[in-house]
Amino acid sequence: MPILTGSVVVVALVVSGYLLLKPLSVSAHVISAPAKLGGYVNDPALASTSDAKGLRTQIVKGAAGEVKNVISAVYEKSTGAGTGTGPQIIVFIGGNLIGSSSAASVISGFMTQTHGSFTTSAGILGGQAACAPSRRGRLAECAWADDDTFGVIISPTLTVAGLATELRELRPLVEHVAK
Repeated sequence: MPILTGSVVVVALVVSGYLLLKPLSVSAHVISAPAKLGGYVNDPALASTSDAKGLRTQIVKGAAGEVKNVISAVYEKSTGAGTGTGPQIIVFIGGNLIGSSSAASVISGFMTQTHGSFTTSAGILGGQAACAPSRRGRLAECAWADDDTFGVIISPTLTVAGLATELRELRPLVEHVAK
Protein backbone atom coordinates (compact mmCIF):
# COMPACT_ATOMS: atom_id res chain seq x y z
CA MET A 1 0.00 0.00 0.00
CA PRO A 2 2.79 2.53 0.79
CA ILE A 3 4.35 1.84 -2.64
CA LEU A 4 1.01 2.50 -4.36
CA THR A 5 0.50 5.68 -2.34
CA GLY A 6 4.03 6.80 -3.20
CA SER A 7 3.40 6.13 -6.91
CA VAL A 8 0.19 8.15 -6.83
CA VAL A 9 2.04 11.04 -5.21
CA VAL A 10 4.84 10.85 -7.82
CA VAL A 11 2.33 10.76 -10.70
CA ALA A 12 0.42 13.69 -9.19
CA LEU A 13 3.67 15.65 -8.87
CA VAL A 14 4.69 14.87 -12.47
CA VAL A 15 1.28 15.86 -13.84
CA SER A 16 1.24 19.03 -11.72
CA GLY A 17 4.75 19.91 -12.87
CA TYR A 18 3.81 19.35 -16.51
CA LEU A 19 0.70 21.51 -16.18
CA LEU A 20 2.58 24.26 -14.40
CA LEU A 21 5.60 24.25 -16.71
CA LYS A 22 3.90 23.78 -20.07
CA PRO A 23 3.26 27.03 -21.93
CA LEU A 24 -0.17 28.43 -21.31
CA SER A 25 -2.27 27.94 -24.38
CA VAL A 26 -3.63 31.10 -25.88
CA SER A 27 -7.38 31.10 -26.29
CA ALA A 28 -8.40 31.57 -29.88
CA HIS A 29 -10.60 34.59 -30.45
CA VAL A 30 -13.03 35.59 -33.14
CA ILE A 31 -13.86 39.06 -34.34
CA SER A 32 -17.46 39.99 -35.14
CA ALA A 33 -19.39 43.02 -36.32
CA PRO A 34 -22.55 42.99 -34.20
CA ALA A 35 -25.63 45.04 -35.06
CA LYS A 36 -24.93 47.37 -32.12
CA LEU A 37 -21.79 48.56 -30.34
CA GLY A 38 -22.90 50.49 -27.30
CA GLY A 39 -24.75 53.51 -28.71
CA TYR A 40 -23.53 52.83 -32.25
CA VAL A 41 -25.58 50.98 -34.86
CA ASN A 42 -24.11 49.00 -37.77
CA ASP A 43 -25.13 50.90 -40.91
CA PRO A 44 -24.71 48.79 -44.09
CA ALA A 45 -25.97 51.68 -46.26
CA LEU A 46 -23.25 53.93 -44.87
CA ALA A 47 -20.73 51.14 -45.33
CA SER A 48 -21.60 50.92 -49.03
CA THR A 49 -20.93 54.65 -49.52
CA SER A 50 -17.71 54.66 -47.48
CA ASP A 51 -14.40 53.06 -48.37
CA ALA A 52 -14.55 50.48 -45.55
CA LYS A 53 -14.28 47.54 -47.96
CA GLY A 54 -11.40 49.23 -49.77
CA LEU A 55 -9.57 49.73 -46.47
CA ARG A 56 -10.24 46.09 -45.58
CA THR A 57 -8.73 45.03 -48.91
CA GLN A 58 -5.66 47.24 -48.32
CA ILE A 59 -5.09 45.67 -44.90
CA VAL A 60 -5.40 42.13 -46.26
CA LYS A 61 -3.02 42.85 -49.17
CA GLY A 62 -0.56 44.73 -46.96
CA ALA A 63 -0.48 41.91 -44.40
CA ALA A 64 0.77 39.46 -47.05
CA GLY A 65 -0.89 36.33 -45.67
CA GLU A 66 -0.51 37.22 -41.99
CA VAL A 67 -4.24 37.84 -41.38
CA LYS A 68 -7.48 35.92 -41.88
CA ASN A 69 -11.20 36.32 -41.24
CA VAL A 70 -10.95 40.08 -41.82
CA ILE A 71 -14.27 41.93 -41.58
CA SER A 72 -15.33 45.55 -41.88
CA ALA A 73 -18.34 47.53 -40.73
CA VAL A 74 -19.42 51.14 -40.35
CA TYR A 75 -21.21 52.26 -37.20
CA GLU A 76 -23.18 55.43 -36.56
CA LYS A 77 -24.41 57.01 -33.33
CA SER A 78 -27.06 59.65 -33.93
CA THR A 79 -28.20 60.37 -30.37
CA GLY A 80 -26.45 60.88 -27.07
CA ALA A 81 -23.19 62.48 -26.02
CA GLY A 82 -21.14 64.02 -28.82
CA THR A 83 -23.93 64.10 -31.41
CA GLY A 84 -24.97 67.74 -30.99
CA THR A 85 -23.33 68.74 -34.28
CA GLY A 86 -24.22 65.53 -36.13
CA PRO A 87 -23.85 61.78 -35.92
CA GLN A 88 -20.66 60.10 -34.74
CA ILE A 89 -19.22 57.59 -37.21
CA ILE A 90 -16.72 54.77 -36.69
CA VAL A 91 -15.30 52.49 -39.37
CA PHE A 92 -14.17 49.15 -37.93
CA ILE A 93 -11.85 46.62 -39.57
CA GLY A 94 -10.59 43.59 -37.67
CA GLY A 95 -9.62 39.95 -37.90
CA ASN A 96 -7.23 37.26 -36.80
CA LEU A 97 -3.44 37.26 -36.93
CA ILE A 98 -1.72 34.16 -38.28
CA GLY A 99 1.83 33.15 -39.04
CA SER A 100 4.60 35.08 -37.36
CA SER A 101 2.62 38.26 -36.70
CA SER A 102 2.77 39.55 -33.16
CA ALA A 103 1.07 42.38 -31.33
CA ALA A 104 4.40 44.21 -31.15
CA SER A 105 5.06 43.93 -34.89
CA VAL A 106 1.54 45.03 -35.83
CA ILE A 107 1.58 48.08 -33.56
CA SER A 108 5.16 48.95 -34.53
CA GLY A 109 4.15 48.84 -38.20
CA PHE A 110 1.10 51.00 -37.50
CA MET A 111 3.21 53.58 -35.67
CA THR A 112 5.82 53.64 -38.44
CA GLN A 113 3.14 54.35 -41.05
CA THR A 114 1.19 57.00 -39.12
CA HIS A 115 2.88 60.26 -38.21
CA GLY A 116 2.14 61.64 -34.77
CA SER A 117 1.07 58.23 -33.47
CA PHE A 118 1.32 57.30 -29.81
CA THR A 119 0.76 54.19 -27.72
CA THR A 120 -2.36 53.90 -25.63
CA SER A 121 -3.97 51.29 -23.41
CA ALA A 122 -5.45 48.33 -25.28
CA GLY A 123 -8.06 47.98 -22.53
CA ILE A 124 -9.17 45.02 -20.45
CA LEU A 125 -8.43 42.44 -23.16
CA GLY A 126 -4.73 43.28 -23.15
CA GLY A 127 -2.34 43.39 -26.05
CA GLN A 128 -0.95 46.60 -27.48
CA ALA A 129 -2.62 49.65 -29.00
CA ALA A 130 -1.70 52.92 -30.67
CA CYS A 131 -3.56 55.89 -32.11
CA ALA A 132 -2.83 58.62 -34.64
CA PRO A 133 -4.57 61.99 -34.93
CA SER A 134 -6.20 63.21 -38.12
CA ARG A 135 -3.59 64.91 -40.22
CA ARG A 136 -3.16 66.03 -43.84
CA GLY A 137 -6.24 64.30 -45.16
CA ARG A 138 -5.93 61.22 -42.92
CA LEU A 139 -8.66 60.49 -40.43
CA ALA A 140 -8.01 59.86 -36.75
CA GLU A 141 -7.37 56.15 -36.23
CA CYS A 142 -6.55 53.66 -33.50
CA ALA A 143 -5.33 50.07 -33.76
CA TRP A 144 -4.92 47.18 -31.36
CA ALA A 145 -3.32 43.76 -31.59
CA ASP A 146 -2.89 40.86 -29.21
CA ASP A 147 -1.80 37.24 -29.53
CA ASP A 148 -4.33 36.37 -32.21
CA THR A 149 -6.47 39.37 -33.19
CA PHE A 150 -6.13 42.88 -34.52
CA GLY A 151 -8.49 45.75 -35.13
CA VAL A 152 -8.47 49.26 -36.52
CA ILE A 153 -11.07 51.93 -35.92
CA ILE A 154 -11.18 55.12 -37.95
CA SER A 155 -13.45 58.12 -37.58
CA PRO A 156 -14.19 61.23 -39.60
CA THR A 157 -16.05 62.72 -36.62
CA LEU A 158 -14.16 61.81 -33.43
CA THR A 159 -10.96 63.27 -32.05
CA VAL A 160 -8.07 60.90 -31.51
CA ALA A 161 -8.68 61.03 -27.74
CA GLY A 162 -12.35 60.15 -28.25
CA LEU A 163 -11.39 57.35 -30.62
CA ALA A 164 -8.91 55.89 -28.09
CA THR A 165 -11.69 55.81 -25.50
CA GLU A 166 -14.03 54.15 -27.99
CA LEU A 167 -11.38 51.50 -28.79
CA ARG A 168 -11.27 50.43 -25.14
CA GLU A 169 -15.08 50.44 -24.84
CA LEU A 170 -15.93 48.78 -28.16
CA ARG A 171 -13.21 46.13 -28.36
CA PRO A 172 -14.83 43.75 -25.83
CA LEU A 173 -17.99 43.92 -27.95
CA VAL A 174 -16.24 42.73 -31.15
CA GLU A 175 -13.61 40.31 -29.78
CA HIS A 176 -14.79 37.03 -28.23
CA VAL A 177 -13.31 33.69 -27.22
CA ALA A 178 -13.94 31.16 -29.99
CA LYS A 179 -16.35 28.38 -29.11
